[in-house]
Amino acid sequence: MNNLPPLGPLISFRAAAKHESFTKAAHELSLTHGAVSRAVKQLEEFFGQPLFHRRNRRLFLTRKGRFFADRVEKILSELETTCEQLLSVESRRRLSVSCEPSLTMRWLMPRLDKFHNMHPEIEVHLSTEGGPIDLSAKGVHLAIRRSDFTWPDSYHCIPLVKEKIGPVCSPGYWGKLQEKGHRLLHTRTRPSAWTDWKELGGYVPEAVSEQYFDHFYFSLQGAVAGLGMAIGSEPMFTDDVRQGLLVAPYGLIETSVEYVALTLQNTTDDHPLHCFIPWLKEELYTS
Repeated sequence: MNNLPPLGPLISFRAAAKHESFTKAAHELSLTHGAVSRAVKQLEEFFGQPLFHRRNRRLFLTRKGRFFADRVEKILSELETTCEQLLSVESRRRLSVSCEPSLTMRWLMPRLDKFHNMHPEIEVHLSTEGGPIDLSAKGVHLAIRRSDFTWPDSYHCIPLVKEKIGPVCSPGYWGKLQEKGHRLLHTRTRPSAWTDWKELGGYVPEAVSEQYFDHFYFSLQGAVAGLGMAIGSEPMFTDDVRQGLLVAPYGLIETSVEYVALTLQNTTDDHPLHCFIPWLKEELYTS
């Protein structure tokens, strides 16, 4: 500690170095010109050399003063950032969650208000993405994914629920099916959905016509709108079936894939994950 200068004057020195002016530094810090001048003088006495050249009522950093100013700026900026992060964590307990897009829109988002009411101190930041993810690089605490890829050994994997799939359509579409014939809905993000269903032993009706969508979410929305029959993945259509918007006339079959929660290992006991994951599992099992 003997090598450390008096720390209080560093704030004044930082401002004086930025402006190369005691007057402007004093204005920025709401101090007097004399207070800033004395603070800088303390540092110069500690180092035994001037940090500023004083010429014709103007200030110029010396070479060593510039060296010191650059490092003080970096250190104080990092300290400010650290304090902001600590205050943010203490006041809001931020939880960053990445989830499969369709599951986010059709299942998770409608339930987040329920979690917020139970844990108002936790602020959930939600992003949508599927497949592999670098949790550290993305700054994500939890990723909800289908288990159809390999993740690093350093990740902790928590099984959530087995996936079940099956053809779904609106009750109105199913009631008029004999008149119109089958119209199968496909999605480019899961192009093998109907093939997967067939390989599981599911019945694939003969298609009179077909329609393609860019995303799984839109094919399910198309089914709700009565445009045809889509392959649905539970729990994505659970709410629609409960509300009478969709029916699964050929039943559902469990796949080899399950939904999992991926986290980094060794989270602290008071981390928001320890509230969110049990809630997530409970919601999935009671949906």
